[in-house]
This record gives sequence, C-alpha cells and structure tokens, in this order.
Amino acid sequence: MIFLQLLTVFLVLNISLANDCVKRTYTADSFVCVCDADKCDTLDIQKTVEPGYIAIYDSDQKTARLDKTIVPVGQLKSRIDQTKNNQFTLNVNVKDLKQKILGFGGCFTDGAVLNIASLSNGLVKSLMYDYFGENGLEYNIGRVPVGASDSSTHAYSLDDTPFDFTLSHFALAEEDTKYRIPLLKVAKMLNPEFRAFASAWSSPTWMKTNHLFHTAGGLIWKPGDVYYKLWAQYYVKYLNAYLDHGVKFWGLTTENEPVAGLKGLNWGTLGMTPEDIRDFVKLDLGPALKAAGWGKDNLTIMIHDDSTDTIGDYASVILNDPEAAQYVKGIAYHWYSRNYPSSYQTLSKVHDKYPDYFIFSSEAASEHLGDWGRAESYAIDILEGLQHWSTGWTDWALAVDTAGGPNWARNWVDATIVVNATAQEYYKNPMYYALAHFTKFLPIGSTRVGSSVVNAPANVHTTSFITPDNTLVLILLNMGNDQIDLTINGFANVPVTTTLNQDPSQYAYCIELKC
Repeated sequence: MIFLQLLTVFLVLNISLANDCVKRTYTADSFVCVCDADKCDTLDIQKTVEPGYIAIYDSDQKTARLDKTIVPVGQLKSRIDQTKNNQFTLNVNVKDLKQKILGFGGCFTDGAVLNIASLSNGLVKSLMYDYFGENGLEYNIGRVPVGASDSSTHAYSLDDTPFDFTLSHFALAEEDTKYRIPLLKVAKMLNPEFRAFASAWSSPTWMKTNHLFHTAGGLIWKPGDVYYKLWAQYYVKYLNAYLDHGVKFWGLTTENEPVAGLKGLNWGTLGMTPEDIRDFVKLDLGPALKAAGWGKDNLTIMIHDDSTDTIGDYASVILNDPEAAQYVKGIAYHWYSRNYPSSYQTLSKVHDKYPDYFIFSSEAASEHLGDWGRAESYAIDILEGLQHWSTGWTDWALAVDTAGGPNWARNWVDATIVVNATAQEYYKNPMYYALAHFTKFLPIGSTRVGSSVVNAPANVHTTSFITPDNTLVLILLNMGNDQIDLTINGFANVPVTTTLNQDPSQYAYCIELKC
C-alpha cells in the first residue's frame, strides 16, 4: 500500500476524516485540537489497504489533520500523460539499504510531568495515550533529565550536600518518584517497545568550578581525578536508583549541551571540551559503568548531545581515540544552530567518517501556540535528518503550560501538547499531526532506501523507507507556492503520478506500498 501526501483529483472510492478534531484558533496562522473530559480526537490510521489501492494521508495549515483518502493505483497511473504543472520525478531504489530507525519520542522534563499531573486522572490517561498509544503517536523513545533541566521549577541536583564524596546523600527527587517514574511505566505499558535514555544538564554545584548550576563552569580538576570519578559514580547511582523503581534505561548521553557550559548560557550547564569528554569516557564514565553492570551490551552511550555546528569536532576527538570509542554506540545532536542544507550535510560527513556509530536527534524546541510554521520546521528537520543518516528524533518537553513553563531559567517554549490545568483541557499543536506522518509509519527497524529526485524544487523535501513488514513508505513535504506534479518510479511496476498541492502549508505525507 502507499501513503502519499496531498490530495489530488482522483476517482475516490472512500474518503473520511482521520480524526474528530475540535478546533480552536490562537493565532491567524492555524489551529489547535482541543481535548477535555468529553472529547478528544485520535489517530485512527489504517495501516493496510486492499491490493491495488493507495491510502493518502493529508494535513495542511487551515483544515486537514491526517485526512485519509483511498484511491486505486490505476487512477494514479492514468494521470502520467495528463500532468501539466511543475513536474519532478522521485526515483526509489528499494535495494539500496541505508540506516534503520531507532525511534521517535519526547522528553519527560520536570515541567512536563508536573503539567501532565495537573490534569484529572482521565485526562492524564488520554494525554499519555495520545503520545504512546496505538491510536496516538506511538512514541517509542523517552528522554529523561538527570536532576533539573531548564524545564523545572527550580535548579537542583540529586546530591546537593556539599562535599559528599561518598554520595551518601544521593537521592531521587520527588519529581522522579512521584511524577516521572509512574509516567514512564505508563508509556512502557502503552507501547512495549518504549525505551528511555538519560541526559544530565549539570553536576551538583559543589563539584563545579563556578559553584553555580548555570553559566560558564565545568567539573573541578581534570578527567581521571576525584571529581570526574565522582561524577561517573553519580551516573551509576542514578541508573541503579531508577532500576530499583522498575525503570531500566536503554541509553545515556555523556551530558546535555557541553558547549553551553563553555559559552556560559543561563540554564543548567556543565562545560566540557571534546578532549574533556573523551578522557572522561575512557578514564571515568566507561570503566565505572562497565564495572557496575552497565557496559556496552546493557546501556547505549551517546556522545555530543549538542548542536550540529560542533558535532564534527566532538565526534572526531572522541571516536578517534579507541580507548574512549570502545564505550560509545551513538552520536546525538540537537536542531539548534541549524542551517539548511549545511547542517544536515555535516551529519552525512560524520556518518561517512564514523559509519559504525548511529546518529540520533535528541532535542528540538520552539515557540508559538497553534503555529503551523513550527509543524513545517519539525517536518523539515526530521526529513533532512533522516536523509542524512539520522536514526530518529526527540522532541523537547512532552507538555508545557499555557505560559510555556514551568521554567526556572525563563526559557519559555511551546510544546507539541499544551496543558491548561485551569480549564482541565489540553491542546494538540499542529506539530503533533506533522510528527504523526513519521511516527505512525516508520516503526523501529524501518530502513531508509536510496532515492533521487529530478527537477525537484528547493522547497520540496522527501524521504523513503521500507518497514519491517516490507512496506514502502514515502514522506514528502511541499512548502512552495505552486502545485507540483510528481512522478514516482520504483514500485507498482510502472511510474505513478500524483500532485503536491500549491498551498505552501500543504504538508506532504506518505505513500505506502506493499513490496
């Protein structure tokens, strides 16, 4: 079967809305879908169609949210000689296999779990189902801050007792035990494939050169010395504490945004140069994790976890050292400081140099409630990342309040879901539905296949995958002002032609075909 974006004029056998969105407008740009105790839309996606038919899922700025149309393949074939608009060709090579998908998800920040908990029990279940359930996004990845992040009510670590060199006062916070861990268990229950990875923003301040949670500062002394070894043991205690509460981590990044602590940014930071992390991994973190039973076969370590403008430097310094590289499986990056296309080309360069290490997008965040532009930005970032060897994508906070918080660093942002505790309702932003075009059709283990375009406009983005059940998925985005006729070669034995609508808000979707 095929899922493609954008409606065109075919002989339609069946058409229906993909959900029952209750629309509310906060900006002139687009709308949110409202969920309360009485109503909430779902993503009831038909993942199989009868042989010879195509399922088209369409979302756009003004009206559609994964609206579905079923058409016969023959109707598309018959249009090849009738195309009149700007034309380009997408050639798909299903024998040219690339990287596999690890997953998609979001971050269980303190702010997110507190916001979710501010809803009634019924709405908590509804929101979690919208993210992790079968008729939701089916998220299978969760990021977890170690201690506070900027999306917290206050700055703290899990051992704020000064000079506790035995870490005897280490303890999980209430945010962990009362809020986050129960929700992680719900996510796992809703999606058995769910996996979590942890990232620390800062060490305890008494371990740092500036004795502050934020601004410019790193660990006292150097890797191999007492503070670095203590910081490694802090990670071990954290992993074991969560395991004691029934949550086993799949992965760990060496830390969140090491460059932020070198620049002195105003949220939780821990500055580390590429050389610092290289030596920390080989002298302290790697050996400590291995000795505690968290070796490479039991825990996935990802380096960098920062913007793409520094990914090459960190990857080369760390992975060129075999003693450090032996502990590492992946390279994480954030979408900040991105420039199209150079940032994504950098990902390909890193992959080409270090093909044995997966590349994974571990954070993205923006602003503006109800904004369609952010849905497009998410889609471009995911599409271009996937086309340049990324294996998945992670959103920032799962939920914020209507002010974009809580956030002790005053770093207010939007989220895919916004919680209004006063009204006891939550809002699904446009990017929720943009994300669904990826999360619903690219399960874990889906493999990117080779593709090339001829005469494609610069504002059209595409990617092609084969799922584990041997289904071909094409995802396309047209951000231009013109309607475009697209011919696709590589399935159905003959070329198939369809149309990407002219509305620049029209967000292309998936064509799916059983191979």
